[in-house]
Amino acid sequence: FLHFSLGVPGLQKDKAARVLNARTVKPLAGKTLLIIRLCHTGRAVAARSKAFGMKVLGTRARPKPMENVDEVHAADDLHDLLPHADFIAVSTPLIPATRGLIGAQEIAAMKPGVIFADVSRGGVVDQTALYDALSVGHVAAAALDVFETEPLPETSPLWALENVIISP
Repeated sequence: FLHFSLGVPGLQKDKAARVLNARTVKPLAGKTLLIIRLCHTGRAVAARSKAFGMKVLGTRARPKPMENVDEVHAADDLHDLLPHADFIAVSTPLIPATRGLIGAQEIAAMKPGVIFADVSRGGVVDQTALYDALSVGHVAAAALDVFETEPLPETSPLWALENVIISP
């Protein structure tokens, strides 16, 4: 999230062009992060996000108060939460109930300009729907380290998007 809020892609372009441009840093403080499934990874993301002053929302199968999380909601509340998040981190395991959890309908419900990270398992997020949203800017940027097919095929259109970080 910090990569995109600091505008690192633009800084890299400026460096390559050997120019200094004034850039607006978008602070994380005061922004809302939604963590889809507060598992071990989700809780770690929450702790780091709170350190930046973010409001942290999260989902769990059985909601209960958690350290570094402002609001814990039931997994079934996901659609109500999506429009409120400036940042979304998906950290759910792939089980029958989460396969295709984030599809075109869920992405359309997200706040325009959301920054998205998928650190769950391939199959939770519909890559075609995410690609479409990234292409038109509805999802401003994404950090992805899991894919429907791994490793990500060379033919995937995700490779060509400048607003995507792809990591193994």
